[in-house]
Amino acid sequence: MARSSDRALDRAITALLHEAVEHSRAMRQVLNQVGQLASLRINMLESSDSSESTLTEVLSPLTKREREVLEHLARGYSNKQIGRSLGISERTVKNHLRNIFTKLGVGDRTSAVVKALGRMG
Repeated sequence: MARSSDRALDRAITALLHEAVEHSRAMRQVLNQVGQLASLRINMLESSDSSESTLTEVLSPLTKREREVLEHLARGYSNKQIGRSLGISERTVKNHLRNIFTKLGVGDRTSAVVKALGRMG
């Protein structure tokens, strides 16, 4: 009797894990799409004359590398992905993020992107 309930419990656990994996994949897709849209928004604003001064004002305290990190952040990249893309270590990415947060007066990744995009629009 105990064995049959153990197997049933194992099947239930396995089913929930499979469901969690599927939800995780879907969430990654959504985050990737949001990142692509945010990147498109940034590119549109950078090319717009009317928004250029606002974009420059928001990003002016940031170094070129910090701007690159922020752009990758807006695309939804993880620290590891940002590091790989820019050819820098995760530790360096974290240092850049800390500097970005300080310069933009925010406390987290989402707030940094929201502040940059909000001020640009």
